[in-house]
Amino acid sequence: MTPKTKGLIVDAVTYAVAFGIALVPFMMIVNIFAATAVFTAVATVLIFIVTVVTKDVSVYDPYWSVAPVVMLLADVLKYRLWNVNSAILLAVVGLWAARLTANWYVTYKGLGHEDWRYAMYREKLSPVLFQGLSFIGLQMMPTVVVYLGLMSAIFSIQRENFAPLSILGVLVMLAAVALEYVSDRVIHGFLKEHAGEHRTCDVSVWRYSRHPNYLGEMSFWTGMYIYFVALCPEIWYKGLGFLTIIAVFLAVSIPMMEKHNMERRADYAEYKARTPVLIPLPNRKGEK
Repeated sequence: MTPKTKGLIVDAVTYAVAFGIALVPFMMIVNIFAATAVFTAVATVLIFIVTVVTKDVSVYDPYWSVAPVVMLLADVLKYRLWNVNSAILLAVVGLWAARLTANWYVTYKGLGHEDWRYAMYREKLSPVLFQGLSFIGLQMMPTVVVYLGLMSAIFSIQRENFAPLSILGVLVMLAAVALEYVSDRVIHGFLKEHAGEHRTCDVSVWRYSRHPNYLGEMSFWTGMYIYFVALCPEIWYKGLGFLTIIAVFLAVSIPMMEKHNMERRADYAEYKARTPVLIPLPNRKGEK
């Protein structure tokens, strides 16, 4: 059995058990937001325990893409929210989740192959401090952020009517998924073609944005909020949790990736000088 196959089995069993146990308190709570919050919190705690036992925080990595569609589906089934909004959002979120999970699968190497960020923290911190950071910062915080972003969808699936302007939100979400798909395909192909060269990917969408994949992710959650606002304009402020996702990318993910790329790629400084960090605009300097 290869490390990847073994890891996939461990991950699949972990998530099945975690979600299964989390369903118990979920079914006992009446309020949909409280029930969903408890569901995702309990599942995260159980997954964290597995990351401690396996010494691999990357067991948590698929959670970002898998949990939202599971939570939405659980809400629809428990509260019998069968309507046009739940059908549309389940389909779009399902498409997003399938693409993101597939990308994780392509890059996944198996148990023991942690993301470079986790490995960096594990090396720098004592075991106790690392596990504290792992639980609060690397696992529970993303869980909370995803839950806050998903609140727009949870509000939306409770509405029976459909707002035509919500189509704009659907288009933004679909465009975001398409951008992420192209970004992933291009960079995977580039890295395979230039393996070991430590070159910066500067072709296709990567020529116009240093982080088109992150731009796509932020755009997806923004599109979900647009869908919600069109449907529930009177409570627009209750869906602003998606801003925490954007804040995490801007304040944490992008700066860390920028620093990482500067350290690993000799041509990154020049690429950075001529390519915008997010919004895909024509190259500013030295355009090819």
